[in-house]
Formats: sequence, structure tokens, C-alpha cells
Amino acid sequence: MKRTLSFRPYVLIVILFVLIFGISDYLIIRSIEKNFLQSIENQYINYASIYSQGLTKTAEAYRIINDMLERRILSAIKTVSLYSEQVSNEILDELADSLAIDEIYWYNPEGVIEFATKGKYIGWTATPSHPVHNFMISELTSYVEAIRQDTESDEYYKYGYFKLNDGRFIQIGVHADVLEDFLAPFETIRMLRDMVDYSLVDNVYFINPDYSVTTCCNPELYDLQLDNPTIRQGIDSRTTFSIRHRLESLGQEIYEIFIPVFVQDEFMGTLVVIKSTKEADAITNTTILISIIVSLIVFASLTYIMLANYIHNKRLVTLAYKDSLTGLSNNTHLQQVLDDILAEPQEQKTAIVMIHCHNIGSINSTYGLPTGDKVLKEVANRLLTLVTDEMQLFRFSGNRFVLLIKNYQNQAELQALAEEIISILETPLEFIGRPIEIKIGIVELEPGAQTMEVLSKASMVIHYLEQGQTREPLAFFDTKVEEKLRREEIIAQELSEFLANPSLNTLYLEYQPKLALASNQIVGFEALSRMNSPTLGRISPIEFISIAERQEKIVPLGYWVLETACKFVNKLYDQGYQDLYVAVNISVIQLLQKDFPNKVEEIITKTGINPKNLQLEITESVFTDDFDDIQAKLRPLRELGLTIALDDFGTGYSTLSRMGELLVDFIKIDKSFIDKILLEDEQKQIVQELISLSHKLDLTVVAEGVEEEKQRDFLLKAGCDIMQGYLFSRPLPEKQALEKLKSHYNTKA
Repeated sequence: MKRTLSFRPYVLIVILFVLIFGISDYLIIRSIEKNFLQSIENQYINYASIYSQGLTKTAEAYRIINDMLERRILSAIKTVSLYSEQVSNEILDELADSLAIDEIYWYNPEGVIEFATKGKYIGWTATPSHPVHNFMISELTSYVEAIRQDTESDEYYKYGYFKLNDGRFIQIGVHADVLEDFLAPFETIRMLRDMVDYSLVDNVYFINPDYSVTTCCNPELYDLQLDNPTIRQGIDSRTTFSIRHRLESLGQEIYEIFIPVFVQDEFMGTLVVIKSTKEADAITNTTILISIIVSLIVFASLTYIMLANYIHNKRLVTLAYKDSLTGLSNNTHLQQVLDDILAEPQEQKTAIVMIHCHNIGSINSTYGLPTGDKVLKEVANRLLTLVTDEMQLFRFSGNRFVLLIKNYQNQAELQALAEEIISILETPLEFIGRPIEIKIGIVELEPGAQTMEVLSKASMVIHYLEQGQTREPLAFFDTKVEEKLRREEIIAQELSEFLANPSLNTLYLEYQPKLALASNQIVGFEALSRMNSPTLGRISPIEFISIAERQEKIVPLGYWVLETACKFVNKLYDQGYQDLYVAVNISVIQLLQKDFPNKVEEIITKTGINPKNLQLEITESVFTDDFDDIQAKLRPLRELGLTIALDDFGTGYSTLSRMGELLVDFIKIDKSFIDKILLEDEQKQIVQELISLSHKLDLTVVAEGVEEEKQRDFLLKAGCDIMQGYLFSRPLPEKQALEKLKSHYNTKA
């Protein structure tokens, strides 16, 4: 079994890593240098392209803004015209403020200002050839001028005019500064300065189609005529290009990027962006230096890291085979040991004893995890006292240990050892005052077996014991255990398939008639579940119901039984029997479901039966779990109209003291009492007292398992109300139950 760690692979990894890192480092540095310079070039081309697009939009922006301003003026004029009947200087002032207009003048038909904002120029008359006079004598209703100098204030305004129906007209003016504010961001020189101010570039200028510089951030370049043939050729190509060259005046390399500028497909000139390569060179050199330093650090650190990793892994290899809590070998070690044993021909008998601490979960819940850990340590210590040279103890999982035993004689020796284990572990622990509940599964290793197969068999035995298949706390894995587990697996699977698809008819109901002793009339039926397995044949109800409970299928199964029984009630209706009831057994698990009353009501509504024709039978033991909770579940059901029967009454005495409080309508005396009434006088007295007590509490009494005529006679004399049992009828399939009912009534008739 390999449990050591070689250092050689680590040395080879270090050497290989250094070689690969050295070569890749060189290639990466070269690639970084190249890609960085290329990215710098692309970056500034993008910057320049973005701003060149802004330049191409300047003219269009001017036109759009001017149009917007004209529409704004016309809109304002029309708004002002609405006040023709109440015009005054004050109203014009308010309108100017609200419409964001600088000047408003109201003229009479002769061209004289009658009203004005701030009272300016009232009485002023438009003279011939003046723009106001020209509009007044024109046929136009509205008109907006281009920006012009005001004849009175010498300031620049953009004016608009509008004529009223009575000859009066309105003049509105917006100061030219507003338009300048709108267009300022689009000025070429401002945009170029922004590029420099934001440190996007070192310099920028604009070249006209005649190769002269007209717009520039460096005044020295104004009116400079470019005569470089390479640059002229590039400009003439009307495409973006860049030149990297050394500028002797600065003593460094620069990028010059040339971007053509078009306005509506007309070439307007070339935008030139200048950027020094000093920053790019510095970053590249820094990258090279960092790469060298990193290489040295990695080279120096790699050996240390690998050495530390080797030491750490070597320690982990050791720890991998130990359980940290108990110090025992763990499951991983167990599997390797079994692999080694099973890989070789077995010259001696070998077995594993799996020890399952059944109540560790309960101890953890009650006392806390630290106490649970303490218990596991104590279990390990006690087991170690039994270990000999032919044994090896492992902690298999949370609450399980495995004892590997070699060179034993026979099963009797293994059983004796298992009993000794149970004995030492069942001694109560002092710090919790309770013993450890133990289940032990024993598996003998056979030739050709696999490790996981052996461990799985041991776990199967534990599962078998936990199901209560036997009262013994230990068992060997054999064909009997395997067959029982396989059988349960098949039954559980077929139950699941049936619940998913009831049309399979794997389960069905039989109905046992209930006979009123006084009238000899059938008063109802008890619905009893039956299973006919496609694989195993007929299955006992005790077996498949207990499996359904363990496999958590009892709740859906119970609702299927309830709904099927309700459908049988409908068939009784169809035959003309309106007053018979069908009793259905309800499990404790189902009854304790939070939504049980609602589910029952849903089924009754769905099938459309009268609740009085349905009876629920519950066992006496349910009241030992939570009396108040059970009562709370039964109350709404009785209010709905159902009757409740207490099944197997008399098998326990827990409810006798509270019989008067029980929300039940029927008491069913268990068959174990009925069997003895002909044999023991004491049993007769008990049954008579039960019947008498029940009648005093206004409860109907049903006797189960009546098989002899003498039993019937006694029950009739004792005042028992109803009987059921083989004396009158066995449980019958649905069709036969209906025939039995019909024939009985015909006979009575």
C-alpha cells in the first residue's frame, strides 16, 4: 500500500516551469511592447476620429440650432398673440420671463410701438426701409429675421414678427448671445483645446485643403504651409494615416495622426493630432523591468513553494488515513486495506464488523454536538480495548465504526465478539447517564468480492436491523437478509409506480361487511388495502403498509384509499343504498399531517358523497402522541358530518381515563378480546364492561374478528351493536361485496 510521497516529481516540475517561464517571459515582453505601442496608436486615432466627427457636425449643428430658435420665436409670438385683448407692459414682462424671450414689442397698424417689455421704446415708429416697416407693409403673416444689429441699442438680436387680424403686429427678439452659447461647444478651436487640456494629446491643429494651418492650439503654426511631400500625399488620399518620427527640436519621437474631415461628403480639411511616444516608451521599459524582477522572484520563490508544498502534502497523506476526532484509521484507509486484501488470494478468513451507534443523533440533539463527539471518542476507546493483533479498528463514518478481523475460526467466534462489543458499549456513559444503542452488521469476505460491495453489504445489514426486521441487535449478511432487503426495494418501487399510475391496479381495496347484531342488517363496510405485486404476488397488508410508512409513501397511499372508498360509496348510492357507511383506516402519520382535515374535505367534495357515509378509523395509540393535536384534527371532521371510530380498543389502556373526552363515535373491540370470551370468564366481564361503559358515553360498539356463532350470541346478549368477522363474511372485492349486500337484503326480504 503506497503511503509515501516522492520528491522527484517536484524537482522535475521546478525545472520544467523555469524553462517554460524563461522562454514565455521573453516572448511576452516582446508582445507587450508591440501591442502596447499599437494600442496607443489606435487609441489616439479613436480620439481624433471622435473629435473629427464633432467637427463635421458643427455646420449641421448651427443649422439645427438656428431652426430650433426660429421655431421657438414663432411659438412665443403665437402665445403672445393670445393676449391681444388684455395686452399691457406688465403682461408682456411676464410673458417674456415665462417664454425666456428678451424683447417683446406690440405695434399698432401704423407701426407705432404701443406696448413693450420694460416700457422701452413706446411711441417709436418704424421708418421706411427699416426691417420692421418692411414686414408691416409686406403680405407676410409671420417672419423670422437672421441675426442683425438693433438700430437703437446696437446689440445683436434675432427678431420674429406676427400680424394680427386687425392690422396690429408683434415683434419678439432673442439676444444673439443665446445662439452663441448654443454654438460655443461646437467651435473648432474650443474642441481642439479640449483635447489638449484633457491631456488626450500633446498638440492638435487643422490643415486646410491648400495645406495651410488655419486652426491650431499653437499660435506659431498659424498660416504655416506644409511642404512635406509624404504628408501632402497622405492628405490627398483622403484617408486616416499616422506617422511616427523623431522631432529633433524636442529630442524625442512623436506620433502624428492625420484624419480627414468631411461635411456632407465635401472635404473640409485634415485634423492632425500629435502625441509624444515618451510615455509609451517609459511604460514598455517599466514592463520589461517588472518582468525581469518578477522572473527573479518567481525563480527564487518556486523552490521554497514546492518544498513547502511537498512537506504539506506529505503531512496530508498521513492525515488522510486518520480520523481527526478519534485518532483511528478512517474510511479511506479502510478501503485501501480492503482493496489490498481482496486483490490477493485469501489464505485466511477475513470479516468486517460494522458497528452502528443508533442513538448518536438523539444524543447530539439532546446534549449538543460537543457531547456527541465526546461519546464517539468514548466508543472508540472502549472498542480499542477489544482489538488484538488480528484486528484493526476504523472509524467508517459519523456514527459507524468498522472492525476488520483476520484469521478467525467461524461465525460463532464473530458472534461472540459482536456480543462482547454490545456488552461494553451498552454500559451507560457517566456523563450522559445512558447507554449507546448498538446495531452490528457482520460480513465475511468472499473470493472475488469488491471493496464497495463488502461495505455496501454491511450497510445493508444495518439497514435491515434498523427496520425492525429482527429483534436481535446483530446479524450476518446472508441470502436471507439480502432477499428481505431486495424484497422491500421491489415493494417500495412498485408502490411508487402505482401511486404515479393507479391504473396499474397493483393495489386495490376489499370490503368487509359490518352487521348490526340486533337487526341482522348490513350497516356498512370496512375498506381494507390489498397488494398484488407483479413481481412477488400477493403481499400481506402488514408488510406493504409498514414499508410504505418507512419509505414515506403512507400519506399519498392513504389518500388513494380514502378516495377509492368514497367512489365505492357512490356505487352503493347507485344500487339504492343511501344509509350505509364505509370505514377507512387512517395512519398516525397521515392524521398528523397539517392539512389532513382539508384534504379529507377536498376528497369528499370531489367524489360528491354525503360525509355521513364515510367513517375514519384511528388506532387507540394515536392519542399517546399528542392528545390535544389529535383532538384538534378530529373536531372539524366530525363537524363536517363524518363519524370517527376508535380501532383496536382495549389493546392499550392509555385512553380509558379520558374516554369521555374522546371525539369519537364508535368503539371497536379488538379481536384479541373476542377470541378469549368463550375461554375465560374474566375476558367476558371485561368485554361486558367495555360495552356498558361505551354505551354510557353514547358510543356505538363494534366487535372485530367474530368467527364463531357462540361469540355472536354472547355479544348480542351483552348489548354489542355491530359485528364484523369471518362468521358473516371475509373481506370481499368490490363486485362481490355488492353482490353480498344484494343477496343479504334479498334473503331478509
